[in-house]
Amino acid sequence: MVIEKNKVVSIHYQLKDAEGNVLQGNDGYTPEVYLHGAKHLLPGLEKALEGSKVNETIQVVIPPDQAYGSRQEHLVVEFSLDDLEDPAAITVGDFIPLQDGLEGLVVDKNDTHFIVDANHALAGETLFFTIKISDIRDASPSEIVNGMPASNQVTGSCGPEGCC
Repeated sequence: MVIEKNKVVSIHYQLKDAEGNVLQGNDGYTPEVYLHGAKHLLPGLEKALEGSKVNETIQVVIPPDQAYGSRQEHLVVEFSLDDLEDPAAITVGDFIPLQDGLEGLVVDKNDTHFIVDANHALAGETLFFTIKISDIRDASPSEIVNGMPASNQVTGSCGPEGCC
């Protein structure tokens, strides 16, 4: 069986930046499970996995336009501290809510202003993945309708019966 649309795929992966620093991964942990073709992966990653088989390990280099896009300078915004109820509570490194449901990272702060960057942390970066395919199976009709594997679907309870 090969990876194609409407297959449920389990992968182990490691993501590195251009300098070889590991940014994230799940080696040694439970595999990531996704429905191929449901657009839950980066476009370049999903395209690269197409046609792969169980137990294959592939190296994938994804340019920014197939990952998180290029950095957009208009998403780096300066705000007055007067715009906040409690500016003393905001520190560099905090994420704060912005307009339109965006969230931004406070990258600089002085006595009168702070600067927030709403770009994705990996915007403008080329990404280097090592991926091992651990399982492929046909998706069920309900998984196709829901756009995700059954193991990722939310059920009516958050824990043991009667807890919520």
